[in-house]
Amino acid sequence: MTKINENYKKWACSLSGCNGGNIKADTWICGIEWGGGYTDYQKDLTVDINQGKIDNPSDKYDWNVQNTYTYGRSFAKLYTAIHNVSDDYNIENYQNYIENLEGNEVFKLNLYPVSFKDTNYKLWHQHNLDEITGFKNKYLYQLWFFFNRFPKFAELKKEHKPKLIICTGVDYLVDFLMCFGATENIDNIQVGTIKGNSDKNKYERTYYHIKIDKTLLVVVPFFSGSYGLNSYYLLNEMGKAIKNLLNNN
Repeated sequence: MTKINENYKKWACSLSGCNGGNIKADTWICGIEWGGGYTDYQKDLTVDINQGKIDNPSDKYDWNVQNTYTYGRSFAKLYTAIHNVSDDYNIENYQNYIENLEGNEVFKLNLYPVSFKDTNYKLWHQHNLDEITGFKNKYLYQLWFFFNRFPKFAELKKEHKPKLIICTGVDYLVDFLMCFGATENIDNIQVGTIKGNSDKNKYERTYYHIKIDKTLLVVVPFFSGSYGLNSYYLLNEMGKAIKNLLNNN
């Protein structure tokens, strides 16, 4: 039987593992979990959990991550594609657009708070997360969040009413739907596709979208990988698709 202490609950159901930004922003962006991993899981993560640490992320989204992190750069390109005035805008000039933003345009979340270098489930035991968290495997850890952390995030969404939530990772579609309270109108989920423009990117990319109250939730492929939004062209096409959804809702 898994026994979860109250400090863990406090830590796990806060904004731990989120980058922050303006929670009142029209656009939220949600990933799966931080990449990179803790420097020392046994020390750093255990301290956070035992203290029931409540993260208070920055109140401004750091657009400068475009210069460092692939995820941040890709999101900056996608955001530019959504908000450009004309369909023929070249998002390779995205930095000219982004540098004029103030950081209050976006709120950045993650489904899960523990940082890993990737989503491989084997890392759970390699880093003794079963001992640190009390969950025997990552599946149980994630399942617990469906009934504890996700309802908290759904409440935040209901309270702040963003116009758009972009979620990255179609393999985690169910997680995102649960996280933002889409269960009551799940029958309304729709599927869309965008096509690549070269032999290397000839495969269709599938995305999902659903309206939750007044919020448009769009679950898109990862920004990286062979089947991801891994080019200017695909990010631009995805941005145009999202812009059209916003205009028609």
